[in-house]
Amino acid sequence: GPAGGPAPPPPPVSRATSSGGVRQGFAAQSQKLQDAARNDQTVQPFPWPFAIAVYIDCALDGMLIGITLVTGQSAGLFMAVALCVEMGFLGLTFSSSTTSQPLTRKLAANIMGPIILSTSALIGGLVVNSLAQSPEALVGFTAFGTAALLYMVCEELLVAAHDSGQDHVWWVDLQVYSGFLFSMVLKKALEAY
Repeated sequence: GPAGGPAPPPPPVSRATSSGGVRQGFAAQSQKLQDAARNDQTVQPFPWPFAIAVYIDCALDGMLIGITLVTGQSAGLFMAVALCVEMGFLGLTFSSSTTSQPLTRKLAANIMGPIILSTSALIGGLVVNSLAQSPEALVGFTAFGTAALLYMVCEELLVAAHDSGQDHVWWVDLQVYSGFLFSMVLKKALEAY
């Protein structure tokens, strides 16, 4: 107590008061657990920048498949197989980024890529097929697509893959472009014989 003696005993607690306190304690604990469960199930924001990048890649890859299928059967098949592998890895990565989304949003987001790929392959094939009467336009269209693909590989992907903090080495690009030019010239030379 205040004079240094033993502390006074606590006031007697009635049975009704103690059971009400226990109930309130259980209710508070239950509410905390429910709030924690709700917070764990919170939907993360949809990865729009990644989705847009994937959809643009699907559109360009589909156009490339459509173009190469019309210009050459073997080239189209090779391009389809190569892009199938690339799109498979991209699809797995994209689908893992949407796992926290509701089921309908996740399904719609993951189905949209193949739909865009197929539609743009059809569009690319139709555009190139309509250019078949004009060899100059067909060559220009195909050359632009090839140059854009080479530029992306050389200037973006190779640089990012070999990023070591050093400056970009210009002669690596020159070797890639020279090898591509050499293979085209060699093919034309062999066709002449």
